[in-house]
Amino acid sequence: MKSRRGLVASLSSALTVVAVLAAWVLFAPPQLGGQTSYVIVNGNSMEPGMHRGDLAIVRKAGSYQVGDVVTYRHPEIGPVIHRVIEQDGAHFVFQGDHNDFIDSYHPTQDELIGTLWIHVPKVGSWLTRFHSPVYMVGLLFVAFIGLGGATAKSKAGHSSRIGRQTKRAGSPAPSTGGTPMNQLLRNWQDTVSVVAAAGIALLALGWIAFQRPAHIDVPADIPYTQAGEFSYSAVPADGRVYDTGVATSGEPVYRLLSNEVAFAFDYRLSSAVPASAKGSYQMVAELGDQNGWRRTLELTPKTAFENGAFSATGVLDLGKAQELISILEEQSGVKNERYSVTVRPNVDISGTIGGTPFSDTFAPALSMSLDKIQLKLDARSDTENPLTPTADERVQTLETRANTIKLLVFSPTVEVARVAALAGLGLVIALSGWLVVVYVRQGGPATVAMVGGRKFRSPLVNVRGSAPAPRVVDVASLDDLGRIASKLGAVVLQEVRPGYHAYFVHDLELTYRYEALAEDDEHSTEAFFPKRVA
Repeated sequence: MKSRRGLVASLSSALTVVAVLAAWVLFAPPQLGGQTSYVIVNGNSMEPGMHRGDLAIVRKAGSYQVGDVVTYRHPEIGPVIHRVIEQDGAHFVFQGDHNDFIDSYHPTQDELIGTLWIHVPKVGSWLTRFHSPVYMVGLLFVAFIGLGGATAKSKAGHSSRIGRQTKRAGSPAPSTGGTPMNQLLRNWQDTVSVVAAAGIALLALGWIAFQRPAHIDVPADIPYTQAGEFSYSAVPADGRVYDTGVATSGEPVYRLLSNEVAFAFDYRLSSAVPASAKGSYQMVAELGDQNGWRRTLELTPKTAFENGAFSATGVLDLGKAQELISILEEQSGVKNERYSVTVRPNVDISGTIGGTPFSDTFAPALSMSLDKIQLKLDARSDTENPLTPTADERVQTLETRANTIKLLVFSPTVEVARVAALAGLGLVIALSGWLVVVYVRQGGPATVAMVGGRKFRSPLVNVRGSAPAPRVVDVASLDDLGRIASKLGAVVLQEVRPGYHAYFVHDLELTYRYEALAEDDEHSTEAFFPKRVA
């Protein structure tokens, strides 16, 4: 029996801790490791929804959406509570509901304190006297601890009273034993505390879960790649100069042997998700020198393409390029030993990737150098492989995900929290109903006995022979014994034999006894043992 009583006490303590932890999760501020911040409205920028002196309780969120009322930290004026009206990349744009202008400061998500959770009118003005909302959280925790302490004090008071009675009788304290009443009803303070703590925690969880949407749209990036491949070739006057008979990509083109160079560029867009894209391209060759002079030669006119891929070809006339160089040298007097030739396909592309619209450009450069002898790849290029340029890009979109609730180290989804709260509340209601039924059956007002004109809220049981009493505490009056029986929820045993009349209440290994006086014996014996008629 001691183990059962210890189990109930342990369960009560555990659920009291759960209630305190639930309060911590819900209301602990960041200064104490929590997720909840307290903001006192100081202005009229959010009227008519919020007014000066109102208290706004905000909680940190995993993502923030347009339309949310959010508190952010301004580097100069401190916390500001306004509404999100736009998201510009990694920055959020805010505006007060009462303002006709947009906030000049655009914070990032790291600077957001939290989204509005609870709005309490006028309470903020009263809280200013505490100088810090942390005091309010402290009061909340004191209240929870006080509830647990009240239960403990009640139990301790009961134990101490019994202990004092035991000491006065010279008997040892009770240890273990049986009880006729249901243990949950006998320790009704523990039971009520356990059920109440569980109900409060589940109600809080359900309130939060049903206040939040089950799914939210969060920013997500869809990666894609633009890739191309350059190639060129030139037919020489004497094919014996090259292994293949022509100059190919990576080999120099000698001007005495070739006057034209054919360039090609193959483009493709790729993504892990379905993509649909089209656009246009134009391939050009740019002549230049180290002083910044530039002339552009068109190799391929502007051409449309579809399906996210194309192949462009064009021919560079080295004779025409030399004419432009000669004009520069004659008119400016500048003589350069080497000129640059940059082949560049200018790509404009747009479409959808994973259903999200996008538009982009791609203009890789194949850098070459031209002198009086040859056209060759520029050895100074910082590209690892200039013939195969790539660009990894991302398109910003919104992705629907299951919303979660952060509970210490756990983060259940809102849907799971809703089911758990409803199921738990159902169990609490069922347990409460069962306790009421058991109480009515075992400890209700029906168990009333009359002894010597006195009422007992415990049944009176007559025993044959002597009532077992290994450790006895004698009480001063029948009323005292009745109070003990009611407190313990136990039956009153009555022993009547010639010259002796006593009442007993057993509590574990301890027995409380009241030995009736002559005047009590006269009434009580008649009440319970009516005379038989032969």
